[in-house]
Amino acid sequence: MDIDTRCPVCWRLDEDGGHCFLKCKYVKECWWALNLEEERIMLTGLSSATQVSAHVLSLSEEKKLLVVGLLWSWWDARNKANAGEPRRTTEEVIYRARVVTQQLSNATTAEDMQMVRTCAPRWTPPPPDIWKINVDAACWAKEMDGAWGFVIRDHHVSAVLAGAGRLEVVCDALCAESHACIEALQVAADHGMQRVIVETDSQTLVKALQSDVMDRAPSGVLFREAKFIMATSFTSVEILYVLRSCNL
Repeated sequence: MDIDTRCPVCWRLDEDGGHCFLKCKYVKECWWALNLEEERIMLTGLSSATQVSAHVLSLSEEKKLLVVGLLWSWWDARNKANAGEPRRTTEEVIYRARVVTQQLSNATTAEDMQMVRTCAPRWTPPPPDIWKINVDAACWAKEMDGAWGFVIRDHHVSAVLAGAGRLEVVCDALCAESHACIEALQVAADHGMQRVIVETDSQTLVKALQSDVMDRAPSGVLFREAKFIMATSFTSVEILYVLRSCNL
């Protein structure tokens, strides 16, 4: 068996636990973005996983949960990269870390912890200075029409923009979802928003917008239009798949 010891994120040889969680150039950006650089430097000076765990557990409750959330989020991102998926951005990693931190901080008992594990995910606010756009659509196949809608919220959970409309001719649900995404992106761009996170419950749409593998599909012209808006109107765009419960 050939063992590949390269870091799947930065491709440095001889990856170990210290490199994965503390020394990879991309994970360093995440520690710094969460204002945890001092703790990262402290952890790099320890000689074993036991010492690292003990130090993390000795931190204040708020900082401890944030570190745990970051370690989980980065491990998940590292494994996705190892499986061949695109590397997650720093913003996406720290966003997921904050979601975990928020869930853990709200859990005070063993029953609460079990609910965190089993309850359906809910909508969570974006990081500061980033707008979160939730899009959704519906399609009636027999009539070949549909509807779309979106809402844009800030990190204070305030809904700042929203829109909805009817589609007179639409071939399928994916086409309707694409129209919803385009409408939301265009409105956000028209209002000068530069950094956005777009959430949709369509995995196919996420795949279509993150690569060019579906550009020649029947809805390919819509995918290309959405990607053109993302490339020319924003400095940062994240397209995320979420469960339908996150649109509640």
